[in-house]
Amino acid sequence: MHWMITEIRLFFVCLSFLSRIPSPKWIGFQEEWLHKSIKYSPTVGVLLGFLQWSIFTIFQMFLGTGIAFIISLGFLLIITGAFHEDGFSDFCDGIGGGWKREDILRIMKDSRVGSFGAAGISLLLILKIFAGFDSLKTTGFVWHQISLERTIQQTPVLLYFLSAHSFSRFISVLTMKLLPYAKEEGYAKPMAKEITWPQTLFASLAGLSPFVFFVYLHPKFSLSLVFIVPSFYYMYSLMKRWISGFTGDCLGAVQQVVETCLWISGVFVWTSI
Repeated sequence: MHWMITEIRLFFVCLSFLSRIPSPKWIGFQEEWLHKSIKYSPTVGVLLGFLQWSIFTIFQMFLGTGIAFIISLGFLLIITGAFHEDGFSDFCDGIGGGWKREDILRIMKDSRVGSFGAAGISLLLILKIFAGFDSLKTTGFVWHQISLERTIQQTPVLLYFLSAHSFSRFISVLTMKLLPYAKEEGYAKPMAKEITWPQTLFASLAGLSPFVFFVYLHPKFSLSLVFIVPSFYYMYSLMKRWISGFTGDCLGAVQQVVETCLWISGVFVWTSI
């Protein structure tokens, strides 16, 4: 029973760290719980993916795919506080504007948004919106078409949303295992200091399960790895070459890149093959 309470507490600690969703008051907080809770990051991704799918499904019945996806994306930005998007923006500013390790880390730490960050986050959101619309436009239904059969047919769409958020957050956890933390201190330092392989394997359960099930239903979606693997390797190479590790901003950038690759993959798989 004590073990179960501890794990519930770690889940809510991770949820509070990665989103603005309130946790029960009895959960409490200790900084040492942060590095233990990171294994629940993909599980939080499953929850966020389900929430986005729910908002998308509701508004799609009345407003169509494009507007519904934009609303669901905006909803997600609100409940996460644009946490990962901010990291992606800072990453773009740092890598784009710095020539030395110290300069890159200093720029990433700056809360102001520079030219590279503004351009990067703008392009990222545009890609998400168009990819989400193009990949989902043939999978929806309207109010008068609701039926049990049509609802069951939405299972792949649900798995698509879950995969985008759980798989991308698992890759962030994997990044924390493969690279050292690049700074002496920082917002992600408490979470990054003791990532173990057992934690990484635990994270893979929620991180990979929706994706694996999705691929089982749609085997061609395994081709999404053609987009994801090179993109992740490129991000990994940038971090290793320029700052010899990762920061919290880097983790947000990795999550956003992988998530966007999954949305783009849907266009390739569902409309091109």
